[in-house]
Amino acid sequence: MNEREVYAVGLEGLDETALLKEANQFIWLSTYAANNPRSAYHWKCDAVAAECRRRERMDIYERAYRQVGRELGHV
Repeated sequence: MNEREVYAVGLEGLDETALLKEANQFIWLSTYAANNPRSAYHWKCDAVAAECRRRERMDIYERAYRQVGRELGHV
């Protein structure tokens, strides 16, 4: 398994609270890595979104997105 697959499998084992925390972390980090399109933070953020989509719980990702936006003063 490559690094991305290992990370995706790890996300499957998270409960909803931990998934929300992970979404918060990588949305925030991805924002600050905007000047580096190769940053691992972007694919990790995408992987969290994919896990939320797989669970049919995009509300978790959207809540994290709004929280980060408020923290950064964007919302």
